[in-house]
Amino acid sequence: MRRTPVFVAALAIALALSACASGPGGPPPSGPSVVPSAPHAEGGPIDLVGLWRVADAAGEADATWLRLDAGEFQLWRDCGMVMGSWRAGHELIAAFAYAASGECTAGGAVPAVPWLDATVSYEKDGDRWILRDAEGDVTASLFVDGAPEPIETAAEFYTEPPVIDARVREHFAAASALPPALEPVTTESLVGRWVPRESYPSDPHVDVSPEGTWTGSDGCNGGSGRWAIGDAGDLFVTAGPSTLIGCEGVNVPWLFANASLAGFDGGELVLLDRDAEELGRLTRG
Repeated sequence: MRRTPVFVAALAIALALSACASGPGGPPPSGPSVVPSAPHAEGGPIDLVGLWRVADAAGEADATWLRLDAGEFQLWRDCGMVMGSWRAGHELIAAFAYAASGECTAGGAVPAVPWLDATVSYEKDGDRWILRDAEGDVTASLFVDGAPEPIETAAEFYTEPPVIDARVREHFAAASALPPALEPVTTESLVGRWVPRESYPSDPHVDVSPEGTWTGSDGCNGGSGRWAIGDAGDLFVTAGPSTLIGCEGVNVPWLFANASLAGFDGGELVLLDRDAEELGRLTRG
């Protein structure tokens, strides 16, 4: 299986971020800068959207911020930024770092963020968000406190908190209910190796680990990320960039990463989008 090393993705994203006219959602609007402040509470994971000072996180310096936007994050460190994706539901959160900019790319690899990898839940505590691991131990706390200094390898609007607008609200809209004919997946039942119903020599698959990570392939292009299971079949999957090599197979990583609901129809794993429309079916392999 051929894969592009992860530092290539990191470099490509770093170059994109360095242009002020580029980045998710295009250039920032003109006008005065947004002063970091606590976002208006709307309820649910959308309340995590903001620019937060990071404290109580093992291995992080004092000058560390975490910017949470719709589906993506930027972790500001002294060396630059670490970027990735995140998904969250009621009290559950999964985040996956897949790129970096500035001196954070030294060594040609994405820096490890162990405390963020270990985070599986969040809760409000006064003016702070408390992040916890699977054992309930605190991995970090997030609070509003200033902003990082601009750097050459990132557009300046990344130093400002995201605006909670229609785009953000649409991203966090609740998923439909799992169809009653399907049995909701659980953490235990989802773990394992899953393949398409039809066999392919290229071996498309996804391997779901009990540690909350997953890896997979469409037969030529690899994928990876993190996952979490909520109530009644709610599925929260993060993923990084992938290569685009064409070959015979099924894009199993795409099916898994884009699913918001998962259930069983007999022995088949059924993956559905946020509107409960079926994306595909997999079997144990």
